[in-house]
Amino acid sequence: MMVVSATRSYSDLVKWMKSARPASFEPWWFARHDFVASFVAGVIVLGIIGTLDPSSFGAPESSPFANGWPSYVLAGLVAVAAVYPATRLQRIRRTVVRVAEPWFRPLTENPAFEGAATALASCPAPLRTRFSLAWVWAPLALVVLAATSAFSAAYFFVDAVLAGGLIGWAHPLYALGFVTVSVVLFRVAATRLSTWRLAASVSREVAEGY
Repeated sequence: MMVVSATRSYSDLVKWMKSARPASFEPWWFARHDFVASFVAGVIVLGIIGTLDPSSFGAPESSPFANGWPSYVLAGLVAVAAVYPATRLQRIRRTVVRVAEPWFRPLTENPAFEGAATALASCPAPLRTRFSLAWVWAPLALVVLAATSAFSAAYFFVDAVLAGGLIGWAHPLYALGFVTVSVVLFRVAATRLSTWRLAASVSREVAEGY
């Protein structure tokens, strides 16, 4: 009976979480958007490194702009890429606040919060751990892997620019591979990420409270 009750509680918990998903949520749009944001961030960070220290990408010179015209082209691309976050500073700030918020206060304004918290509290410790891993930490791990893949694609892009386009056939294939992996991982994480804030808040509420 205890097993049946625990299974029913976890099933109710999953139903509450699914009910909290935005009706207009589009996973593939999310995946493309987050890949672009991560790729642009990679181009900016790695582009600055490549411009100031070309030797880190295999160039013979290590002083800034010592690689000739490719360094100036890369600097221009970095400047263009920097426009993307510069025009979205408020959105970036809101995203940071929304990610941090579940760790500091319960999201009681979410209609599914009370039901999900009650269901999780009725679950035994192993199912609570399962929920935390599947709904809180696994999506975050996928995002880290997806962002890392996007940065890897940006690395090959920056390297190709510094090489003046004189690259082998493997270069674009590696870049395309990392692009594909990144988009797919963002897509896999997208559904759970749509309710990640609620999952993190419910998990913290039941585990230790606020």
